[in-house]
Amino acid sequence: MIEVLVMYANRDGMHFDDAYYLKEHAELIKELLQSYGLNYMRFARGSDSMSPYHAVTYLGIDSLDSFKAAIDAIGNRLFEDIPRFTDVEPLIQVSQVVWEQKIG
Repeated sequence: MIEVLVMYANRDGMHFDDAYYLKEHAELIKELLQSYGLNYMRFARGSDSMSPYHAVTYLGIDSLDSFKAAIDAIGNRLFEDIPRFTDVEPLIQVSQVVWEQKIG
């Protein structure tokens, strides 16, 4: 399992349309990545104006190979939608999940 973090840096004067992101872009992610092993999506917003990131999206995907195949096949559709909700270029971190513990 890998976890992909898509991070949108917080900066003065930035534009980020949360409503569009949650209604349109998140659905596009789900629609396009589900067949490539998307297991979960989570969207978090920075707790205040001093947070280094305005928003971070977490995507759990079966494998790095699945993610690479998805980006090759449908990545352009995802990236072309970004200017519709923000003027911030996202920073993307792909991580191998090495340990997880569910609590409760």
